[in-house]
Amino acid sequence: MGHIHNKLEFAGAVTVGPKGQVVIPVEARDALGIKPGDKLIAIYSNDETQKAVGFLTEDAIEDMLQKMDQHMSLLRQKIGKEQ
Repeated sequence: MGHIHNKLEFAGAVTVGPKGQVVIPVEARDALGIKPGDKLIAIYSNDETQKAVGFLTEDAIEDMLQKMDQHMSLLRQKIGKEQ
């Protein structure tokens, strides 16, 4: 729908239903390859001035964890070399 920041796109507005459910706009589902039955991880910011909620795919979480593991391995190597 529209580019709003380097890698953020605006996909539309959603309405929260009576059971707290939202429908992810088709543009976002298509762009991310989200299919019925996929699991998403819900995250939110509880900052008083900038409240936000978002979803991450399981693949995105796995990628983040792998990168964190690589960084931790490098850190362990650096610490080991400096002792």
